[in-house]
This record gives sequence, C-alpha cells and structure tokens, in this order.
Amino acid sequence: MSNTKQQIARAFAYTGATLMVGVVVYFFTQGLIPFVELPDIAGSVFLLGFILIFLNLSFAMGRRFCSRTFEMERYPYILGLVLVLPTWVLSLGMDRFSGAGAAALFLGVITIASVAGAFLGIRSGERRRDKLIREAMETGGTGTPGS
Repeated sequence: MSNTKQQIARAFAYTGATLMVGVVVYFFTQGLIPFVELPDIAGSVFLLGFILIFLNLSFAMGRRFCSRTFEMERYPYILGLVLVLPTWVLSLGMDRFSGAGAAALFLGVITIASVAGAFLGIRSGERRRDKLIREAMETGGTGTPGS
C-alpha cells in the first residue's frame, strides 16, 4: 500500500473511532447537560467537567494520530470537531437546553475545548514522535530503545 493510501486509511479509521467516542460520551453524559444551566457554582463545575472531558479526549486522539505520522499534521483539528459533532446534533435535536443562549454557550465552550485539546495533542504527538525517532537512531534500529 502506498504511503498516501495508508495515510488516508489511517485518517478514515481515526475519524470513525472519534465519531464513535463522541456518541458514547454524549450518551453517558446526556443526563448531566441540563445541570450546566444551574445558576450557582454547580453549573460552572459541570461545565468545567465537560471542558475537561472534551479537552482530554481530543488531546489523546491528536497525540496518538500525530505520533504515528509525518503527514496530515493538522488533521487532529478535524478530529476535534468530529468529537463534538454528536453532542451538537443530539443535544440540539433533543432540546436539552432551556434557551438558545445556554445552548450556544455550552456548545461553543466544548468546541473550543476540543480544538484546544487537538492543538495540545499535535504538539505532544510531534514531541513523542521525535523522541521515538531519536531513540531508534541511537540504538541503530536494533533492539529495544534504552537498552
């Protein structure tokens, strides 16, 4: 398989996996979405929880994708958007919010968190890939790194 076809297959596999993870996250957290609208500190805590969930998942997918390839280094941004797509579609389709302002705030914040996670994942994945290459060059391509 040529390198271009391999990269397209990898991108397709990661996109499918990210979409599936996004759906799973939505179904596990759909009952918590209305708590984001609480007026006191509890609403902020729930919003922070969603920020951390989407930031970490996007970071992990971006880091793993970028540590495996030199090409398509900005693709994790698309993965980050695919991660929030099920939450966008399903929460708007099922009327999880009391108003448009609350929906816009929640969906905007999780989208920014997901894109920020992709940015951090790209940087971390590039460092990880460079470290693995350096270790392989030090061992001469034989044996295990660090031995």
